[in-house]
Amino acid sequence: MSAALRILHVSPYSPEAWAYGGIPRVVSALTYGLVARGHTVTLCATDVLDASRRLGPSTGRVRRTPLPPRVVDGVEWRIFPNLSNRAAFKWQAFAPLGLGAFLSQHAASFDVAHLHACHNLPGIIAARALAKAGVPWVLSPNGTAPIFERRLFEKRLLQQLGGDRVLRDARLVLAVSHAEERQLHALGVPAESIRRVPNPVDTREFFDARGSYRFANHRGEGPDTTILFIGKITPRKNLDVVVEAFARLTTVPARLVIAGSDQGGLEAAMARAKALGVDGRIEVVGVLPSDRRLQAMANADVVVYPSSDEVFGLVACEALLVGTPVIVGSDSGCAEVVGNCGITVKPGDPVALAAAMATALRGPVDVRRSRLAGRERILKQFNVRTVIESLDGVYREVVASGVERRTA
Repeated sequence: MSAALRILHVSPYSPEAWAYGGIPRVVSALTYGLVARGHTVTLCATDVLDASRRLGPSTGRVRRTPLPPRVVDGVEWRIFPNLSNRAAFKWQAFAPLGLGAFLSQHAASFDVAHLHACHNLPGIIAARALAKAGVPWVLSPNGTAPIFERRLFEKRLLQQLGGDRVLRDARLVLAVSHAEERQLHALGVPAESIRRVPNPVDTREFFDARGSYRFANHRGEGPDTTILFIGKITPRKNLDVVVEAFARLTTVPARLVIAGSDQGGLEAAMARAKALGVDGRIEVVGVLPSDRRLQAMANADVVVYPSSDEVFGLVACEALLVGTPVIVGSDSGCAEVVGNCGITVKPGDPVALAAAMATALRGPVDVRRSRLAGRERILKQFNVRTVIESLDGVYREVVASGVERRTA
């Protein structure tokens, strides 16, 4: 095996920040997978967990100093407090106290860095320190590169403050799907600067210590037919369309369970549900961490995730792994990920979505077969070891190119 690398990961949120969607889970899987491959990995992140909670002990006042370093799955975590937890959650306005000082002192000790997401202050701070230290970085936008949907003013302001260099000066940019490649091309990122590396799916949660599978879909065995929407609730997740489709599903008595962090889409969806007279059959359960999230998927009859402009979609992967039929938007990387193992619909079309729900709930033979094929597809193509092998190659390409530039 090649020599171990010293790798820095910088993310706005830690792997424990479940309310922030898929990126925290991706960061967790990547960093522990790199350690398992023999690398030395440090993760710098902020202390946000959700709208009201932070990592570390509650002091009743704003913490001004970083948390003591801790090692999780062999990864050194460096957690920096945000100036305002509310601003971090509501506006994604991360202001990590102490990150700049840490990176000014330690950036040069790394061989390569990996920045996660665009339009955030931790990434800007890291890019400045890394550039000064001559350390190359790769960037994983995970769908955040375009300026669209929410926080448009804040994103443009961060661009003016140096956010453009995070993407522009990245040695390589990682696309998790063909859909994200198209996004990056549209933003002017040259093809030779893009490498396609899918997100890993952390399968540790799906197996017990003896290697036995922990989850089984009990579809049709419970008293209620359950349709589950799970994910970060933003306008492009199309929860309002899910509600409209649910109201059209008159041939199957069912309930709709909504799980996830509300970041701008729940109020409109529930207002629509009330207007359609189906709010009494909808349950909102908030963020479901770890086992509860996976058990909810396993207990559902179908998972609906018809998001627009989705570049990957861990929710769909996890649904297939627990054996539950999944419906995703046809315009996105999510459709690429599930392939013919899921049902795809045009985003924004409640009639098509209602028909897809009915198809999945009837459970024809081809839907049952696709569930089994889906599990095998995810385990084979998106397991951590396979993804880390590709990522290792990207890092070594970047480090080698840096050596060539310095010696040229």
